[in-house]
Amino acid sequence: MPAQSIARIVPILPVENLARAMDFYHLLGFSVHAWRDGDTYAFLTRDQLDIHLRTAPDLIEGRNPSGVYFYLAHGTAAALESEFRAAGVKILSPLAPREWNMNEFVVSDPDGNLLRFGEDIPASL
Repeated sequence: MPAQSIARIVPILPVENLARAMDFYHLLGFSVHAWRDGDTYAFLTRDQLDIHLRTAPDLIEGRNPSGVYFYLAHGTAAALESEFRAAGVKILSPLAPREWNMNEFVVSDPDGNLLRFGEDIPASL
């Protein structure tokens, strides 16, 4: 097998209104890295990780299947959920242990992209 060739993966999320989406992601602690093509594409960064946003005026409300899973460092999920709540972000599904051995919570951006944040639940001894 060849050496690892994929260095990272960057999700590209469709949004109807780029400015509104960027305001939301700012609440999540992301900063704008760059723009392309005026108001159609944005690069956002948090903790040295990137998300791209692209305008998609043909989105159908309630039918946007895009999403991202953010794997968190162990012991940080509760603090991150608290940070989001303090910023006024609505939590769709509060932090709880899931049957797939993740302690996670879920939010949605204004365009229906699901953002899941979770940390591994350590195996019991």
